[in-house]
Amino acid sequence: MQGGYGSAQAIPFLDFDVIAANPKPFIGYSDITALHVAIRQRTGLATFYGPGVAGVGDKEATAFTRARLLEVLRGGGAGEVPRDPDDPYVRAIAGGKVSAPLAGGCLWLLMQTMATPWEIDLDDAIFFFEDVDAPPWYIDGALVQLGQAGKLDGVVGVVVGEMEKCEWREDRPEWPRTKSLEDVLEQRLEPLGVPVLYKLPLGHGKNLATLPLGVPATVDADARTLTIDEPALTARGESLATPREKGRTA
Repeated sequence: MQGGYGSAQAIPFLDFDVIAANPKPFIGYSDITALHVAIRQRTGLATFYGPGVAGVGDKEATAFTRARLLEVLRGGGAGEVPRDPDDPYVRAIAGGKVSAPLAGGCLWLLMQTMATPWEIDLDDAIFFFEDVDAPPWYIDGALVQLGQAGKLDGVVGVVVGEMEKCEWREDRPEWPRTKSLEDVLEQRLEPLGVPVLYKLPLGHGKNLATLPLGVPATVDADARTLTIDEPALTARGESLATPREKGRTA
C-alpha cells in the first residue's frame, strides 16, 4: 500500500501462472520495483510504475499525479509521457531515437534482483531508472556494477527519471563531495551509444507521471520526448502481455 519495503520477500511464494491467467493492472513504485521485475520476467505482463493506494489517497498527492494515473488506467497510457508541470526541463544526455519495450524501476531495487532467479533483463529494452536520497557515488557504483555484469550491453535506450535528493546537499554533510550526478550520468551512459533522456517526472518527486512498463515505447532524445507506442491495457482493462521485441533505431 505504501512504499513496499520487503516486497521482494514475497516473490518466492507467488504463483506466476495464476498472475498470468488474471492480468489485472499492477501499480506501484519505489520498493515495488521488485514485483514489477519479477512479474515481467515470469509472465510478460505490462505493469504500471505509479502511486500505490496510500499515495493516491495522500492529501499531498498533486492533481497532476492523480490525473495521470486515471488517464493511464482509463486509456492504457499510449501517447507522450508528460513533463513536470512545475519544471518542464528535460535533458538529452545522448541524442538519437529508438523504439523498444520499457524495463526498469528504482535503481536500488533493480540492484537487489542481481543473482536471483528473476534478475533484471535489459536486453533489447529501453532501460528506465530513478532513485531517491542516493548520492552520486552510489549511482555511479550501481551503474558500474550493471555495466560490468553485462546488463547494459543490450540496452537500446535509457530514460533516467527524477533523481530526487541525489545531489550533495548541506543537510547530508556525511556525503563526500565527489562528482555531480549529471557528471556520473554522462560518464556512465554516454559511452553506451544509445539515446539517453533525463528528468521526466518519473519517480519520487512532487509530481509522478504513471509509466507503463513492458510495452513498446519510443525515446526521442533529440526531441526530448518519451512516447508509449501501444496501450498497456486491453479493451477489457486487462494488462497486456507483450512479446520481447528488439529495439528499432530510427
